[in-house]
Amino acid sequence: MILLSFELKPSKRIKKQIEKLERKSRLKLLSLFLKLKENPVPVEEFNVIKLSDSKNTYRIRIQKIRVIYDVYWKEKKIEILKADRRKDRTYK
Repeated sequence: MILLSFELKPSKRIKKQIEKLERKSRLKLLSLFLKLKENPVPVEEFNVIKLSDSKNTYRIRIQKIRVIYDVYWKEKKIEILKADRRKDRTYK
């Protein structure tokens, strides 16, 4: 099965959140983002969970970093909502 590439669109605040992370974590996120473009829900490679209170929102856990994103299947777009260290406010 050949999947067409998805467009990756970060939210406005995501750049600031990523800049706060250490270099090693930023490189892991870059790798994740490249994989998301090909497969928006890479359950074989990452700990991916569909958030229960929404239709197209997912969470990926990479060590202590949580990436929350929306997938728009018809438009072939992925919007990165948050990429932050796990804290009480990560899911709010």
